Amino acid sequence: MSERMDHKLVALCLATFVLGLAGCRKESDRARWDVDVAVPLVITELTIGDLLPDSLLSTDDAGNVTLLYTSRLFTFDLDTILQAPDTSFRYSYFPIGITLNLFPGTEFNSASNFTRFELDELELRELRVRSGQLSMEVVNRVNTSVYADFGLPGATLDGQPFTLQLIAPPGSSATPSSLSSAQDLAGFSFDLRGPGFNDVNTITTTQSFTTDPDGPIVSMSQQDSLEAYIRYEDVVPSYARGYFGMRHVDADADTTVLDIFENISGLLILSDATARLEVTNGIGAEVRAHIDHLRSINAGTGNTVELTNAIVGSPVNIDRALDLGNGFQAARNIFHLNAGNSNIIDFIENLPTGIGYDLDVTLNPLGDVSNGNDFFYHESKLMADLAVEIPLRLAATDLTLTTTTDVDLGGTLEEHAIGAGVLHVFADNTFPFSAAIQLDIVDGNGTVLSPLGSAGTITAAPIDLNGLVTGPASSQVDVTVSAEQVRLLYPGGTPSGAPGRLRIRAVFNTQGQPTPVQLQTDHSIGIRISYEGNYTVNGDGN
Repeated sequence: MSERMDHKLVALCLATFVLGLAGCRKESDRARWDVDVAVPLVITELTIGDLLPDSLLSTDDAGNVTLLYTSRLFTFDLDTILQAPDTSFRYSYFPIGITLNLFPGTEFNSASNFTRFELDELELRELRVRSGQLSMEVVNRVNTSVYADFGLPGATLDGQPFTLQLIAPPGSSATPSSLSSAQDLAGFSFDLRGPGFNDVNTITTTQSFTTDPDGPIVSMSQQDSLEAYIRYEDVVPSYARGYFGMRHVDADADTTVLDIFENISGLLILSDATARLEVTNGIGAEVRAHIDHLRSINAGTGNTVELTNAIVGSPVNIDRALDLGNGFQAARNIFHLNAGNSNIIDFIENLPTGIGYDLDVTLNPLGDVSNGNDFFYHESKLMADLAVEIPLRLAATDLTLTTTTDVDLGGTLEEHAIGAGVLHVFADNTFPFSAAIQLDIVDGNGTVLSPLGSAGTITAAPIDLNGLVTGPASSQVDVTVSAEQVRLLYPGGTPSGAPGRLRIRAVFNTQGQPTPVQLQTDHSIGIRISYEGNYTVNGDGN
């Protein structure tokens, strides 16, 4: 028998012996032994998207990245200009000193007059209603049914004037009857110039009361009165025109939350930054704004940077919107901020979590320059946006990128194969910064369950004389992991019962001197993590 055949025979006999043992032993009695192995665990990547959302990044043809972000600072809307209060009017009729005999179908009170609304400083000539209602209640002390009619000739919908009618049942001075009715005002247009078309906040009204044409003849004395209550409720305008008055609106100091820098910590040195304060006026009236302060607030560090520019502390005039008949064209006033006229770079380098502001506005600071033709639509707003543009050419100290990933080790908490060992972190870095790699085991909320500590520093990608990356830099750093820490990565190993996750943080620092370098869209750190250490064969139950 040849030597080759001898080897085959030995291998066959050994395989048969092992299979026989496996077939005769119970599952719980399987052989277990320890070996030293290297096991791949994680493949992931850190990119600019871990610093800033992709939707906020703009890239030029050369791949250079610029941050574009707009934040709404404040808004004054319809409620700030007009608050239409619920308003009630009372109309009554009763004979004085005489007794009337009323035959069936007798119209015993018919009047046309006007109603004036109290609208603070507003002097309205026209009002279109988006929503609201008019309700009428009639209290009848006459011993016959009464037909009550109420009309607004100056309020029309599709060319038809507003009317409301109800029939109040018979009553008496001792036991008056009462009946209510309501009608939707949505879509109605109110002419508020009054009966002579030369007034404001005033509308012509008509009301009449008629006895039941099929009822009895009744007597009406001074005690037998008839009353009608008209109530305008929850009126929301869709459009208003008139003079809005010279009014002062003080906005309470407030802070607008920013989330663009929530994944960034450390120190940035920017080569440039610009911003635009865009004030949009959808109201048909001039506005003068006075900005007391604009502040960059970093809640994490507690640091605040006051914006310095001519728009802060001085009156800012805002143009009025243009009425197009069925809509409006908002006026936009833009104030540019740059390194030459402001401290916008310091403002942004503070990495604000919020923009604090305090301001007040004056409506119609020059009076009624429109001759009673101020206007607004329901959608009209006065608002301010801060738009920033930051070329990501920067220097960084302790700038941190973070990603969190699941780790599938196989097995269960009770039966798993991996114990204490070393995590090898292999990094291919195309960022122009060196980076300290830090690992932690965290729960689903990001709370640190066990810090694994610093694995070491990876090398910055090489750059040319223009500060551009010429190629990746490959590095390896290591961190030890205990058996107790490994247990946290298994289901049931954490207080919540969910498996822990591995958080990878790259803390950047500029290579050499803090000279700004340009970030590009393809900058990244490719991360591969493997485990080397004690592995128990059959320890995972397989």
